[in-house]
Amino acid sequence: MSEASHLLFIQKRSLRAGAQTSLARMVGSTPLRDLNPAVLVGTEGWLHQDLKDRAFPVALTEFPSPRAIMTRLLGYGAFARRASAKLAEVGIRPGAIIANDHQECPLALALSARLGGVPVLGILRTPGMDRRDFKKYACENCDGLMGEGVELNERVQTWTDKQTALFEEGFCEEEFFPPVPFPSVFPSRILVVGSESPRKGFGDFIEALDLIESREPAFPGLRCDFTGTIPVGLESLVARPRRSQFIFLGRVEGFAKLVRNYPLAIHPSRAETFGMAPIEAMLAGVPTMVSATGIAATLPLPTTWIFEPASPKKIAERLTELWRRWVDHALDVAAVQQHIRACYHIDHTAGFVRESLVRIGAARPLK
Repeated sequence: MSEASHLLFIQKRSLRAGAQTSLARMVGSTPLRDLNPAVLVGTEGWLHQDLKDRAFPVALTEFPSPRAIMTRLLGYGAFARRASAKLAEVGIRPGAIIANDHQECPLALALSARLGGVPVLGILRTPGMDRRDFKKYACENCDGLMGEGVELNERVQTWTDKQTALFEEGFCEEEFFPPVPFPSVFPSRILVVGSESPRKGFGDFIEALDLIESREPAFPGLRCDFTGTIPVGLESLVARPRRSQFIFLGRVEGFAKLVRNYPLAIHPSRAETFGMAPIEAMLAGVPTMVSATGIAATLPLPTTWIFEPASPKKIAERLTELWRRWVDHALDVAAVQQHIRACYHIDHTAGFVRESLVRIGAARPLK
């Protein structure tokens, strides 16, 4: 890449979610600063506005659906022509491209071909992706690949002879908040973080509460706020009569501000490549019970605060123990934050991304 060119990230959706917040952090990181990061997005929304507010180069154009008949018949040539014109219009000159998940890989490759073959790095993030997805989205054709989380990266290595690199998320210093005061009694209101996706485990948590209520007559029930909507297929489970109350907040902005209104959060996910939501809750200073998915399993947490994924029984056991002996199990959130800062700072993450760019000839090594 020349000093006048840009490192272009391609990200279809702009809503605030894991891939988008990860990209926003990388764009502002020190190791990538001299590569002039810019972003091409397919929709308006949080990411698009955040980049504009911080004066980073950003272009907006329509992205095709890989399922659309015209895309299957004609490929991504029309997108590449449209995108290259839009980039030129706003003064973005890509010298390398990063596809921000496997769905963006064919778009990045088509744009690269249109621009004369600039290098493409694919970051593969989706926990449920398989060999079929890898082939369908032409990930093999990227010049370099990174897999998010150890488990996904190891799977990717079985699908290709190319060298792949581990991608792990990083966090900015301004995302670390002082721990909220630890209450003297078990809270009556908690936040359940995640989404309505089946793998986020909302149903497991609800079943766990039903187990507790059936076994513990003295358990008063909880007011549980969920960061998402009612999962499809769980409407009847949610509607059952119980002492606990469920409120579904839908998609929320300002996650740190929201979570700091609660003395306790729980992340019942069944599978994560990394697991942003529970880490962000900890960074917000809130004690958080987590399933042993993503990097949560590596955090310095007492056994009471972590449970096996997809196990309502284990969630019920841990939550019951906290309810019975809350003060005895006070969590040292500051210590957890320090571990996250030491292992998962955004400059570490961006440094590994730069190393992958160096390997495909898209950047110079950092001095």
